[in-house]
Amino acid sequence: MKKLIYLLFFTIIFGQEATKDNIQNISIVSTTNVYSEFYDCGCPKNPLGGLARKTFFLKNMMPDRDSILIDAGNALFDSNQINPDNLSIENKRFKARNFVKTLEFLGQDVVNIGSNDFKGGVDFLINITDNSSVNFISANLYDKSSNKLLFKPYHILEKDGARIAFIGLSQSARSNSIINKNFIEEGNKYISELKSSVDIIVMLVNVLDENLIDLSKSFNNADYIFLSGSTKRTEPRSKQSDSGALVYSGGIQGKHLSILDIRIKAPKEAIIDVSAPFNRLQEIDYRLNRLQAKDPSIRLEELYANQPNVLSLIEKYQKEATELGISLAGHENRSTFFSVPLSPTIPDDKDVAAFIQNIADKADFSLKN
Repeated sequence: MKKLIYLLFFTIIFGQEATKDNIQNISIVSTTNVYSEFYDCGCPKNPLGGLARKTFFLKNMMPDRDSILIDAGNALFDSNQINPDNLSIENKRFKARNFVKTLEFLGQDVVNIGSNDFKGGVDFLINITDNSSVNFISANLYDKSSNKLLFKPYHILEKDGARIAFIGLSQSARSNSIINKNFIEEGNKYISELKSSVDIIVMLVNVLDENLIDLSKSFNNADYIFLSGSTKRTEPRSKQSDSGALVYSGGIQGKHLSILDIRIKAPKEAIIDVSAPFNRLQEIDYRLNRLQAKDPSIRLEELYANQPNVLSLIEKYQKEATELGISLAGHENRSTFFSVPLSPTIPDDKDVAAFIQNIADKADFSLKN
């Protein structure tokens, strides 16, 4: 049975039909509220995060996926409320400027502008993001003097034959020299403009927890929404709206990766979110493995032959796992969301670690909080 569950996992996550021309596989990896953290969060009990760890994970645990790397906002400056770095504004700008360079080295695709990203000033932000290989976007932030957008409003990428549009928005950004237009109206304007020419629309939205509204209804013609500003973190089992876009929040300090895998076999049909049942399948696999750990050389049925209650539980798990696997594999179009902790057990990518060390050597302060 363990082999069957493993095969179901493999089929659902990676797709045994991935080599067929008529199947599109898209992987989107999001971070949020990173606050210019090059290293892990420095948390005493569980120091999660770090750009070098992130890269190692992507290279070694998601190989050959060609993931789209996005950030929902608040990437470039520290937070006053969460682990402030207490540095001078010039040192904060040093970190932000070099954080952009590090994102370029990592091959980052898209970054939404968040309210926190203006800490060094509007002109500074434009200076460090202009001509970058990273696509910095914002669809509702305008220069007050010229009434022109400060950044391009969206970016379109094509992966495995599918066109994906990323639209950036910020409800919270404030500055004397910018106009923050209604982010819902501006977002829907671009959704209407792009809907007929792309396959998937992803909104990157910067909004505070206390200002959070029903974004699924606000952007009901979008497909997915990734949040920054909000400090909450979405779990795969989290309840989603029955209609409209699916909404994901990644927490703080880049401690977790929000991973969205999309498989499309029938382009005209709806994409079904299977995150909750797939998470349940993972739980069953974990529990069966724990039972098997007592003696891996003996079948579960033999191992617990004298414990009818445990045998009944095993049979229940196996039956549920088979049903879940068959049901999940039956969806031609499906999306699966994962929240992955960047734990200390994940090694650093050596190239990224060396790149960051080179930056640290040039600083007259510690990059680590």
